[in-house]
Amino acid sequence: MRLLPLLFALAAAPAIGGPICPAPLHAGASDLGLASFRENDKVRGAAIDVLRELARRTNCSLNISWYPRARLWAEYANGRINLTASSARSAERDRLGQFVPFVTTRFDLVLSRRVPGSFTSLAQFVDQGSARLNLVRGILYPPEVLAQVERLRQQGRVEMVNDFDIAFRKMASQRAEATLAPMTIYSRYLQSSGLQGFVAVMPVTESAPVLAGAYLSRDGLAPAVRKVFADALLGMVADGSVARIYGKYVGGAHARALVPAPRRAIISAYQPLP
Repeated sequence: MRLLPLLFALAAAPAIGGPICPAPLHAGASDLGLASFRENDKVRGAAIDVLRELARRTNCSLNISWYPRARLWAEYANGRINLTASSARSAERDRLGQFVPFVTTRFDLVLSRRVPGSFTSLAQFVDQGSARLNLVRGILYPPEVLAQVERLRQQGRVEMVNDFDIAFRKMASQRAEATLAPMTIYSRYLQSSGLQGFVAVMPVTESAPVLAGAYLSRDGLAPAVRKVFADALLGMVADGSVARIYGKYVGGAHARALVPAPRRAIISAYQPLP
C-alpha cells in the first residue's frame, strides 16, 4: 500500500524541459528480436520505442547506434553510450551504470525437431540429449543456466555466435540444433526464418523470470539527470505505457506476461543511487 502514492505520482509526472539535456542522448542497441532490431536501415523494436518515449517525456534528443551485443557493453564502458535498454542486471554493469527495471524476461530452449527428445530442464538436456547449444556473446544468462552450460562445455556441446540472427540462420540451414532465447527474440526469428514448424520451444526450470531494463551511465549522466530519467521510466511502467508498447510487437497476452500485474513489483525493485 505504501507504493500506491508513488505509482500515482510516477504515472502523473509531467515531461521536463530546460537544460536537463544539453546534448543528444546516445543510446546503444543490439540484436534482441522484437525488443530491438534493424529493418530497412532503421532501428526498431519494443525496447527502442520505450527509449523514444522516454526521450519524448524528458524533451531530450536521442541518437541510437547499433552494435553487436558484446561490443555494445565495451562502448558503454568507454563512455560512448549514455544508456541502453532491455538489459539484464549484473554486478559488473552496476559498476558502470544505474539499473532501472521496466520489463521481465526469461530464456526458453529452442530445439530443432530433428533432435529427438523433450526436455523440461537444461540438466535433462545435458544428461539425455546430444544436441549442441548455440549461445550469443554478450548475453547474460542466470547462474543456474550457466552451471548447465559449463557441463555442456565439458562435453564439447557449446558454440558461441555474435548475435541471435546468426544463431537462427544456422538453425534454418541445419547447421545448428539448439539455442536459448527469450520469447521477444525467438518469436521474431521463427517467423522471419520460416522455422515455426521445424523447432520446439521448451521452458526450462533453470531460467526463472528476471528483470530487464535500462542502464543509465554513471559517468555520462549526472545523478540529477539519472533521477529524472528513472522517474520517467518508472512512470511509464506505472501508467501502462511499457505494456502497451510491448503489446504492439508481441500481443497483449505476452505483454501482460512481460510486464505483469501488479506493476509495483517492477517499480519496487528499483534501487535509487545517491
